[in-house]
Amino acid sequence: MMQKSQIKQSLKRLENYYNPKRFQEIEQLHKNAFDWQGQGRIPLGIHVVNPEHGKGLSYNDVWLNPEVFLDIQAKQLADTLEVGSDTLPVIGINHFGDAVLTSLFGAKQHMPDNVGASLNEVGPTPLAVYSNIVEVAEIEAPSLDSGLMSDVENFARYYNQNLPSWVYLVGPMPTGVFSAAMELRGSSMLMDLIDRPELCKKLISLCANRCVLIEQEFRRIVGTALDKPYSNFGVLGAGLRLGEDSICNISREMIMEFCGPAFTQVNDSFGGMGHIHFCSLPHSRFEHIYPALLEMPEVAVVSSQFGFEYYQQNIEKLRDKLAVESFYGDAYEYVCEKYGSFEVWANEFVPRFKNKSGLVLYMNASCVAEGKRIWEIWQRAHEN
Repeated sequence: MMQKSQIKQSLKRLENYYNPKRFQEIEQLHKNAFDWQGQGRIPLGIHVVNPEHGKGLSYNDVWLNPEVFLDIQAKQLADTLEVGSDTLPVIGINHFGDAVLTSLFGAKQHMPDNVGASLNEVGPTPLAVYSNIVEVAEIEAPSLDSGLMSDVENFARYYNQNLPSWVYLVGPMPTGVFSAAMELRGSSMLMDLIDRPELCKKLISLCANRCVLIEQEFRRIVGTALDKPYSNFGVLGAGLRLGEDSICNISREMIMEFCGPAFTQVNDSFGGMGHIHFCSLPHSRFEHIYPALLEMPEVAVVSSQFGFEYYQQNIEKLRDKLAVESFYGDAYEYVCEKYGSFEVWANEFVPRFKNKSGLVLYMNASCVAEGKRIWEIWQRAHEN
């Protein structure tokens, strides 16, 4: 069992980094970037994710224990704030992954083996619920009292009672509404989009409705306003950040037809502006997604690991329409390999784009020393 003194020690260390003036400056940097306001700087958040913080823990044994995860995340946040980069003091309850929304529909969850300490902890893998799309014709929106909601509420109350008031508390990462629907139906939904489009739209809309209510309930408990778009990654974004990895499987036209209305359904409850994530890799950029989002006026920010290169190549198309959040995942290793070092890349990239706006970057470092080294390089690159 976690020792109370250990948690208190982790929380006490956070107080060393309370800097409201600096936090306000960071919020403004993010806001200016996503509003395409010039400021002579590309914000870079550096999250310190020390694997030692979650070492040796069995995920299945502790995943519903808020004490364990609060201790891990308090240590991680203190390390991150010690580096002092352009990241806000955020703790997100990330380790539920996509499980919360899908659990409301009765999805069983396949558990990972180990606990991680990362902000992008993916959590369990939901298993499909519907073996045939025709089953969707009879379903109604599930109760918010079902599934894992009581466990989420337990985490929310425990974190809220124990964290300093200046730490922004964010709920489980909102599952993209199309991605959640596809998890509930399985990959067969890709054919259903052609054969039974109206039933697919119903399932997607139900997921959007429950996504909104889950987030509203979490914010009600912790007292966060609906128009404050803090993301799980320490970024003041635009609207609710939806993780829509599965849209890489469908065309630009299908994204607009099946996802656009559902994005609006969510965005209307959170300030009217959208923030959409999809994963990308060096060899799989899924760049057909950007033109679709560009045609959705309610989507203000696109988030993808390699979006910084799409931004670099298409900045004039994006300007004042679609800002970019990027550089996490494999991006750091990619630029080090491509350019020889992060410093070489930063010294070439930053002078070209620091006055252009429309871009916010963040990344992980494995320790405070590494984070400080990267931050110093980034600072110097802005002097060129």
